Amino acid sequence: MIGINEIRDSYDVSSVGEIYDRNVEITDLQENLGTKGHLLIVRGDKAYAESLGNDKDLANPKFWLYENLIKSLRIEEQLALNPSHRLFDGVGFSALEALAFHSQNIGRPAVVVMANEMVPDADFYQRFPNVEVIHASGIMEEGYLKKQAEILASRDDLIPLHQALYGARGLAPVGNKIVAKLEEIDLIPDETFWCIASGSNLYGIGHKIKAKFPNSRINVVEPTINNTVPPSLDLSNHSEVKRFAQNKLRNYSLEKWDKRYSGIFPLHVSRANRYLLILWAKTGEIGFDATFQVPAKESERVRQMLKEINPEFDWTKTTSLSLVPAIESAKQGKNVLIMAYGKNREHMFRNLIVNEKR
Repeated sequence: MIGINEIRDSYDVSSVGEIYDRNVEITDLQENLGTKGHLLIVRGDKAYAESLGNDKDLANPKFWLYENLIKSLRIEEQLALNPSHRLFDGVGFSALEALAFHSQNIGRPAVVVMANEMVPDADFYQRFPNVEVIHASGIMEEGYLKKQAEILASRDDLIPLHQALYGARGLAPVGNKIVAKLEEIDLIPDETFWCIASGSNLYGIGHKIKAKFPNSRINVVEPTINNTVPPSLDLSNHSEVKRFAQNKLRNYSLEKWDKRYSGIFPLHVSRANRYLLILWAKTGEIGFDATFQVPAKESERVRQMLKEINPEFDWTKTTSLSLVPAIESAKQGKNVLIMAYGKNREHMFRNLIVNEKR
């Protein structure tokens, strides 16, 4: 059983001093978009690209995360003690491919749980035959969570990676690298914008930026129809945050969900990552300053605009979701930073209503 102290420690990255030793590229879109302020894009779409060869379009920040998770003392000890065990985690599309790549790299098979509604690309199993994909039987994050618990209780041949818990510390060295690059170019971001599922980018990178530049505001951007943090929530009110998180934990159920989905990742449609809810329920500290709810059509409009400017800027819909309010802030003269979560790719869904199509 994972206790509150371990959860709190996992999201507190202040003690992580390591600086990531691979290149982390940052692109400024100020000239491309003619904004008054700088619009910095951390190129997560190039994470590990130099090692992926013909598969470089798979690159996303989870490649950084799993590299650091697997190299952590916790996992290295488990690998040494259990030479025949398989790596295990719950994943979305980007984590699926990142974990598959790194597990293949170290010669270990992997077992993953995915939400019932998300179907891997047809060529995934040819590319990564070392991965066993188990789909949840329940709906979205509710079924996803239950299936992971079921697998962990029934199998004794797994090494759990728990990226939903330890991901922030896995990305903190990347955060330190980004801070060093910002200092090098002498540019302080007024605001950073993040999407949130596990919270690994927000807490692992966003909090490193905030620690160095305390006046930089951290913003969370979610799709209008699938937001997990309501716009009415007073993020600065610890008592209100605690009540909100406690209520969500009390009924982590999606039985009233109407199956409508934005078609934009991250995974969650109604409930935030359970570890985050436990943290918020205990501390009342939510870890960001503001939330923005953006219609899916606005995210798509920005994606198409950037694709026309430069095909290299055809990033995920999650990225363009973050860009909607980020561009507006940059137009006002603020310096802003977001993460490019990967190249845009169309994935398969089932049992969902996306853009009014089932």
